[in-house]
Amino acid sequence: MRSSSFPTCALILSLGLSACAATGPYVWVDAVPASAASSGDVVVADGDTVNVRVFNQDPLSTREKVRSDGKIALPVVGEIMARGKRPMQLAAEIQDKLKAVVVAPSVTVIVEQAAEVKVSVVGEVRQPGVFQLEPSANVLHALAAAGGLSDYADSDKVFVVRKSLPQRVRFRYADLRSADQRSIGFTLQAGDVVVVE
Repeated sequence: MRSSSFPTCALILSLGLSACAATGPYVWVDAVPASAASSGDVVVADGDTVNVRVFNQDPLSTREKVRSDGKIALPVVGEIMARGKRPMQLAAEIQDKLKAVVVAPSVTVIVEQAAEVKVSVVGEVRQPGVFQLEPSANVLHALAAAGGLSDYADSDKVFVVRKSLPQRVRFRYADLRSADQRSIGFTLQAGDVVVVE
């Protein structure tokens, strides 16, 4: 009985060790569609400052910061949900609400100042943590905020985990430092986690 269990134990041990060495499923940043890699389409988020202009109606125009509940307060209209909407979509909604008090209102909405992006950086970096970054920040900015790679980091195993993407996105530190367009063009979003193995 002892002799038959030895190969089984050896198999389990080898599988366990190979599982520790594997990095799991991922896709290289080069293979990520450009639309998923950048936040080119502006969407209103909590903390953004939006400028709402009603043509020829200065008393109805305002500049508001989106609250943590995702809403803004507007003259006459009252509170309206702004979070998750594109500026044109929000403008159309405000325009519809103003039709009760203004003849043929024309509304424009501009995101004047985007809120900072909160990103977690974990793994083999000098100072792991959660960092507030500029809206256009990329992976290199996040690594710099965390003090750079630790002495034990594998510079070819830098990943971004994002809820909206099916797999982790893998980067090479050398590509980031040499300003490889696909690598530095990948814009971080709020809630992203940068992992260095």
